[in-house]
Amino acid sequence: MSEVFGLIASVGVVASLLVSAWQTRELTRQTVISNGVAGAAAIYNGMERLHHIEGMIAAQPELYVYFYGSADLPRQADTRARVLLITAMLADTVNYGLLINTLNPELKGYKGWQGFALRLRDSSPALVHVVGEHPDWWPALSGHWAAHPSTGS
Repeated sequence: MSEVFGLIASVGVVASLLVSAWQTRELTRQTVISNGVAGAAAIYNGMERLHHIEGMIAAQPELYVYFYGSADLPRQADTRARVLLITAMLADTVNYGLLINTLNPELKGYKGWQGFALRLRDSSPALVHVVGEHPDWWPALSGHWAAHPSTGS
């Protein structure tokens, strides 16, 4: 009789381990899916932020050259203030984009923010100025620039 109970207990343990293994596999699969969805939402959030800032630039097209046309900071006080404020918001957005790439493993292959950050370094002296004044305010952006020195082209 004790052998029967031992056999039943063994079958129960094996069944329990098999169910546990299946649950672990399913949890892993769901985690990957969840990370992918969270990554897509984070990219969307970053793009929404960027579109908001670019909407501000589009509303004042004379400012475009300070972000994408390599123009130095303007000398006129009110234009300079507008450029510096928008530049700080742009730095926040790019820093956010770079951060989400490092935080979500499902985004490791997405390089949009990295390339965009390097392009902005080459096309926006205002952004270089703002980030250079306070690199610790935008650690992902300043760190990315430091890790990828400009070739000067």
